[in-house]
Amino acid sequence: MIGAVLVAAGIILLISANWNEIPRGVKIATGVALMLGAHGAGWWLREVRGDYRKTGEALHCVGAGLFLGNIALLGQIYNLVSRPPNAILLWWAGIAALPWILRSKALHILALLAFGLWFGLEINERGSCLFFGNDENQILLYALLGLTYLGGGYALRRTRYAEFSEPTEQLGLLTFLFFAYPLTWGVFGHRYGSQPVIAAWIFPAMAALAVAGCAFGVSTLKNLTRQWRWTWVLTLAGAVMLLAGQMYLAPEQNWIHGWQDFGYFWIAILGLFVFCLLQIQVGIQERAPFMVNLGIAFIALDIVTAYIRLIGSMARTGLMFLISGVFLIVFGIYLEKKRRRLMAQIKTPAAERSAQ
Repeated sequence: MIGAVLVAAGIILLISANWNEIPRGVKIATGVALMLGAHGAGWWLREVRGDYRKTGEALHCVGAGLFLGNIALLGQIYNLVSRPPNAILLWWAGIAALPWILRSKALHILALLAFGLWFGLEINERGSCLFFGNDENQILLYALLGLTYLGGGYALRRTRYAEFSEPTEQLGLLTFLFFAYPLTWGVFGHRYGSQPVIAAWIFPAMAALAVAGCAFGVSTLKNLTRQWRWTWVLTLAGAVMLLAGQMYLAPEQNWIHGWQDFGYFWIAILGLFVFCLLQIQVGIQERAPFMVNLGIAFIALDIVTAYIRLIGSMARTGLMFLISGVFLIVFGIYLEKKRRRLMAQIKTPAAERSAQ
């Protein structure tokens, strides 16, 4: 996949380096030919020969990347309206069907990333019906998008494209935790000058979509008991409530002057810690190493954030470093042993575990 990205970027840069010397028609024909050639070679390797499926998928990704390059090429040649979200939306629309036609998980992830890129650009575009301001609160929308992906991944388990469910769930959960983690920093709520009118309806709409999607999708988790399905649904709903609390209830924080004050970030630290603990338990029952490892990783990050938050005077900081440093060493050893034990438990067949 890294090679595919480099090849696509290299072709685009080589064309750009000789831009003025290349006739307009040659530019367009070359771009289209390279895109179709990449997809054709990928199809031949994956479907005709069948023994180089990953290489074929990489070539399909090259073709998808070149499609974006062709969009930019046409926009430059014909001086089309310069609005980046429109170009990314066109790119996503052009590749959205490919994963389902080619049954390619790599293209599926690329399409999800393309949609996320368009969404991020659109909510930053002034004059857009999705404009959500230029402050930190837009991070909350990215976290909600991750939960929406997670619910969609669960729902895919019931379809004939069930092989797409796992990467979609992993991307969704990673996206949520990645963008929920900044809540623990206490940097939200800054306001620099007058803010333009934002589309306030987006947050509640996405929150409702995320809760509904996750509630529907969790019912597909057959390895969970009824009790744990309800627990996980309520945990995901609680995650949405945590984001909503930051959006509507949390007071403004100042990174410098409010460093040691009580703020919503302490609620976020505790909430994220509990979420990760329950995620690990669900991952064990679902036999999903990714969920377990991701939960442990963000528990560690959560602890580090709380640790830094306690820094104060020199004497207080020195005592805190001494006590919490010993705690972190011991707890880190415990976490690693626990993680290895959980991984071994997941890899043990169910019949052996029941016999033990």
